[in-house]
Parts: sequence; structure tokens; C-alpha cells
Amino acid sequence: MKLFNYKSITFLLFLLVISAENFGQSFLSDSVAAKEHHHTPWDILSGSGNDSIVCYKQAHRNMYFVVTGLIILIALIAIKLLRTNRKNNKILKAQNEIIEEKNKNITDSINYAKRLQAVILPPKDLINNILSEHFIIYQPKDIVSGDFYWVSHHDNKIMVAAVDCTGHGVPGALLSIVGHNAINQTVNELGIIQPAKVLESMNTIIKKILHQDKGSDIRDGMDMALCTFDKTTNILEYAGANNPVFIVSSEGQLNVIKGSKLTVGSMEDGKVEPPVNHTIQLKKGDCFYIFSDGYVDQFGGMNNKKFKTNRFQELLISINNQTMPEQEKIIFQAFINWKGENEQVDDVLIIGIRV
Repeated sequence: MKLFNYKSITFLLFLLVISAENFGQSFLSDSVAAKEHHHTPWDILSGSGNDSIVCYKQAHRNMYFVVTGLIILIALIAIKLLRTNRKNNKILKAQNEIIEEKNKNITDSINYAKRLQAVILPPKDLINNILSEHFIIYQPKDIVSGDFYWVSHHDNKIMVAAVDCTGHGVPGALLSIVGHNAINQTVNELGIIQPAKVLESMNTIIKKILHQDKGSDIRDGMDMALCTFDKTTNILEYAGANNPVFIVSSEGQLNVIKGSKLTVGSMEDGKVEPPVNHTIQLKKGDCFYIFSDGYVDQFGGMNNKKFKTNRFQELLISINNQTMPEQEKIIFQAFINWKGENEQVDDVLIIGIRV
């Protein structure tokens, strides 16, 4: 808050003038001669001759001069402060303009990075051709995201992954590019489609890219869930790094298959168990879901607590009979209602597919 501005200084001077006026009038009221001569405060300063001497005591005149001097001094100080304040405001305005320009440049760069990151995500037409009834909820915390989803098709098998890179925003987005290249290289160039083997290959590739194999102190990586689904046999293969797969049967029964306790990109041989490949027989009408932890970790509700996994599982069971587009709407609205006025804590990614 500004201590002095034009209005406050004007008001201060006005009060001082009124005070001086009252002070002068009090001197006049003490003297019968002053009443007779009808002297004003200005007469006290400019008066001469016997009238000034007779009407006003020396002590009163001295005091009046002191008060007048103080008024002038305060006025000069106020004017000085006002000038200084105006100068500081000009400097502050110039600095704010520089900051706003830099912020705009940074935001423009990140927005352009968002366009580049969007290129690595599979286009909707491709997803609709590969997957039947499905939904994808993708809600970055910031402009760019540390989460990404990946879809591919090989003969009669479809592959889908939900990947959660370390961090969010720009650092997470940069790592997502590394992860996307690693999974593409593994599947499309090396021809590996078994989920557990894909995770192992990605781990090797990412460690090389980040020079972790040469002593780099970067230990960033990614949690993920990867599924390979055979459309002819309805067999689902799954492997996960910390992230599970939820399977809800057509009868509404929930089956949770947990991922291995490891992070792709920082697995060290001999220190962690390799990822486990799970095989599950599905039937028509069953749904399976893979996701990052942003949804269940969101704070909100009446007590401002995390949404948590149990509540998410109950939600999936309750909407099992809904179509996948309807499920998407319900799940997303539940997130918005839970979050309320709170800030989104992390990137959100949920993929749901019905057999």
C-alpha cells in the first residue's frame, strides 16, 4: 500500500491549514483588542505597527511562526516523498512490463511445446479404428504433461499403455518424449510385444538415453501400465511398473492386478525383480482400465482428502452398465466435483476399454 499519494498529501495539507486557522483564532480570542481589530491569521504573519504588538503577545506570535514553519516543512517533505513515490512507480511499472514480456515469451514457448507434445499422442481416428468401445481422459495439470498414452496395432492384437513420467509440466513433458521414443523403438523396430519384455527393453533404452549406464546422477523414470489384447481370443496380457490394471466383469466384479514395484528407466539389474507378465482371459462385456495416479491422489471433498483408490474402484463398479462415453462423463465429473476449488495436484490419465 502506498504511504503517500496526491490525495493523501492534499488532505494532510488541508488538515494542517485548518489546524493553523484554529490555532490562530484561539490567539485572537484571547485578546479584546484582537476582536476589535478583526485580525486574520494572515495579519499575524504580515501585520506591522503597534496593532500587531498590542493585539498579540510575543509568545503567541512566536508559537504561530513555529506552527507555520512546521506546516511549510511538512509540505516540503510531503512533496519530496510524492516525487520519490512517482519515480519509484515509474521504475516499478517498467520492471513489471519486462516481467510480463518475459512471462508471455515463456508461456508462448510452452504453448508451442504443447503442440509438439500433442504430435506424439495417437490421433483420434487411429484410436477409433483400433479400439472398439473405449474412452480416454487426459487432463494435464499444466500446459504440457508428464503423462502420455500410447496405442498400437499388430495383426489381431492391440497394445495400449498409460505412462506417468517423473514430475509434471516441462520436466515431465521432456521425459515423456524419451518414453514415447523408447516404446516405439521397442515395439515397432525391435518387434517386442509381450508387455513385460517391452518394459525391460524400455528400461535399457531410457537408461542409455539418460546416460545412467555411464554414471549419470539422473534417476528419473516412469511408472506405467501396458496391455496387449488379442481380439480373437479375448486374452489380455498385462505388465506394470507400479501402476495396476482394473478389470470389471460384465457382472460387476472387480479384479485388481498390481504392477511390479519398479520404475522404468531406473531399474538396476540384480537390485529389483524384473516386471511380471500377467495373462487374463476376458469375455465379451468385460472392461479394463489403466491409469496414472493423478486421479486418485487429487485432494478435495468435504474433508479435503485424497480421492483414493477404493473410492475410484467403487465408482467403476457403480457405472459398469453404462456405455464407455457415459462412463467417461461420470468419471470426469466426479473428479471435478471432488476437486472443487482446489488446485489439480498432478496430471490425470485414465483409459477404459470394453471387450
